[in-house]
Amino acid sequence: MIALLVSLLSSLSVGLFIKVLKINSVRNLFILVLFNYFIAVILSLFLLDLDITDIKLSTDSLIIVGLLGFLMPSIFFFLNKSLKTSGLAKTDIFQRLSLIIPVILSFKLFNEVFTYTKLFVIILTFLSIILLLYKKSTNNGKFNIFYLFAVFFGYGIVDTLFKIIATNPDVNYIATLFLIFICCAIVSLFYILLTKGKINYSYILYGAFLGGLNFMNIYFYMKAHKIFSDSPTLVFITMNLGVIIGGTLIGKFYFKENISKNVIYGIFLAVVSIILLALIQLNIL
Repeated sequence: MIALLVSLLSSLSVGLFIKVLKINSVRNLFILVLFNYFIAVILSLFLLDLDITDIKLSTDSLIIVGLLGFLMPSIFFFLNKSLKTSGLAKTDIFQRLSLIIPVILSFKLFNEVFTYTKLFVIILTFLSIILLLYKKSTNNGKFNIFYLFAVFFGYGIVDTLFKIIATNPDVNYIATLFLIFICCAIVSLFYILLTKGKINYSYILYGAFLGGLNFMNIYFYMKAHKIFSDSPTLVFITMNLGVIIGGTLIGKFYFKENISKNVIYGIFLAVVSIILLALIQLNIL
């Protein structure tokens, strides 16, 4: 249970840390992202059961690695914008609701059978999104639909690509993850070279700290799955609901974000959706 708790707290801390930093410079943002992945690469070498010689990928897998290497650092830009314009609570919820995207795409990509349960969850998810975005007036809390949906679709596509890798029996998942981290670092460096402005070198330390948090999330999440190998549903539900509820509470009481009745209803439907999504992904429903 400690491993699961550490993973949950690490995941919550990522959004909290980025929001607290209030990053206004795109260049400094990608300095942060670069050293985040730099630390992830180093920690992977020391803590994961990694065999670099075992990295043997097909052309299709290399394309997916390249896409993830581009998407993962790019999402940080939209995540930062969403945290600024829509707050921690809504951003965390949209990030977690993105699990619906691999469920929808699984009908085409993984030849999964259509069921009315899956249709119900899809409808429920989008209903929760409507409630989360609905406001009677500008006094009911501000948000930016574009950045929220960028987070939603970005994380959804990333989850789908990771699922493609995870379901390929010929691919070593840990070794591939290490290669993805390297690609992410290269893309982050490219973004830094493209942008202009003064570099705040404090973001090197911030990035290292963020990389530690992100890696702790991944490492202890994998460890929790090993510990609770007989109850993977517990890990799925605890992580996703923990982030939604924790993010909402932090947003409400620490950042004084407005939580209207419609948002509360949306959170409730999001919680139900996440539970059902976890059950579907584990082939229980």
